[in-house]
Amino acid sequence: MRAPQTHETLPMAGAIGLIGGTGWPSTALYYERLNRLAEPGTVPVLIASLSFAPVLADAERGRFDLVTAAFVAAGQGLAAAGAGVIGLCAATAHLAFDAVAAAVPVPCLHIAEPFRHPAGLLPNGLLSKGAAVGVLGTAQTLEAGVFTGPLAAAGHRVVTPGAGLAAGLDRAIKTGISSGRPTPADIAAVQAALDDLVAGGADAVVLGCTELPLIRDRLRPAVPLIDAVAAHCQALLSWSRG
Repeated sequence: MRAPQTHETLPMAGAIGLIGGTGWPSTALYYERLNRLAEPGTVPVLIASLSFAPVLADAERGRFDLVTAAFVAAGQGLAAAGAGVIGLCAATAHLAFDAVAAAVPVPCLHIAEPFRHPAGLLPNGLLSKGAAVGVLGTAQTLEAGVFTGPLAAAGHRVVTPGAGLAAGLDRAIKTGISSGRPTPADIAAVQAALDDLVAGGADAVVLGCTELPLIRDRLRPAVPLIDAVAAHCQALLSWSRG
């Protein structure tokens, strides 16, 4: 009789597990970035892709209990399949991070973990200690302090968009950008929020939504941009390799 497989003997044991689908373009970006970083080889990746529409609908009506349950179930499935470390492919989804981390037997790596020591996120020490750092993201990401908390703890002054611009940014992210079909109005909303951060004194700006790197080439930044997906992928790959 064949012995039952343990976590260590599963074919994908030690793989990077990704909880994605919210939305799918950023999930695809994570997969691409991880394998680009692993070149000339590749990296084993397991993906649990959630359906974006019901997750967004639950979040918009305040049912974060249902959102959290969906992410917890996805994380448990990845761990059971052999994932050695788990990452969430959306910054807003990190409102469920603590619940996922508590429910799985493998490490979960927070998207803002690299920002606890952010000086290395830009070349040549561009982001010096005490620099003012702007953050772009959804309303929930900004309100929950997904990035602002770690940056402030690292000694940085954090700048966020004004209320009206933040609302426009939130709409742009959740409609055209997250679907992979941003309109000129969506790009303009992001640019307006970015300009507001620079006017507020930001020395650098975090692309704190995992879809924003997909439109980076269409923005006109006056300060360096920090790609949260790139930092998260590098951290996940480093963790998986020990």
